[in-house]
Amino acid sequence: MMSRFSALAAISLPLLACAASGASPAPDRAAGSPLPTSVVAQAPVPAPEAKPSAFDAIHGPWSAILAKHVRGGDFDYATLAKERAGLDAYVAALEAVNPDAFAALTPKERFAFWINAYNAYTVKRVVDGYPVKSIRDLGDEKTSVWDRDFVPLGRLFPKLAKDKLTLNDIENKILRPTFQDARLHAAVNCASKGCPALRAEAFTSAKLDAQLDEQVKRWLADTTRNRLDRAKSSIEVSKVFEWFAEDFQREAGSARAWIARFRPEDKDWLDAQKKVEVKFVEYDWALNGVQP
Repeated sequence: MMSRFSALAAISLPLLACAASGASPAPDRAAGSPLPTSVVAQAPVPAPEAKPSAFDAIHGPWSAILAKHVRGGDFDYATLAKERAGLDAYVAALEAVNPDAFAALTPKERFAFWINAYNAYTVKRVVDGYPVKSIRDLGDEKTSVWDRDFVPLGRLFPKLAKDKLTLNDIENKILRPTFQDARLHAAVNCASKGCPALRAEAFTSAKLDAQLDEQVKRWLADTTRNRLDRAKSSIEVSKVFEWFAEDFQREAGSARAWIARFRPEDKDWLDAQKKVEVKFVEYDWALNGVQP
């Protein structure tokens, strides 16, 4: 792993601070049916996929970790806890990014960075406290796990004027207000079974829009988290749509309309169900760990 990390450092040298310096939410906080032929026929020709930026390479080690440890909707924390060198090297690379160079990155590069950081530090927090039945057990009555200052990336977001960030800082003070894209709710993972499943690859600027769209579609099609039952005229969705209602309302007017954007095959049916009460699926806070 060290040779891989060294290669990464070489690729990202202009963006990394000199290692020799030694400086070291409840969070406020899956694919759908094929599109009808008429919709596909009218869809615009997708733009060519952007080439990976030099900075995207920093997330390669995180992709390798996810590819190995994500199992369906769960994560193999037990195995990672025994071989965590790759995770430690990845977060060290995030922490070594030069603030001035980071500020000059494109919005998509920064958006992907903060999503990956949220997910990686969430996994790290669980691994640090493993074994645990729920991530909530890593907090206490006074301070939840999402409100603990343990992410040393504050210098990359000087507006908050703090050295260490909380997971809630990243989600609610950086991601949501800065990028204003409700798709992020399908991308960040709070290490619980009720969360949208963790993607088995890192987010990158070159593929970000396609990755976020796919995450939303997978999440909405996952009947353990969202259930749209035509036969019963029933709409049951994740409590994420309740907790962050303002984000979905801002983009589409309502959570129902936002969902229809990503499930066009259900749009007419959803529009006709406006008198049907939207119910929220009970959130499962059990750790999303692979069962032994």
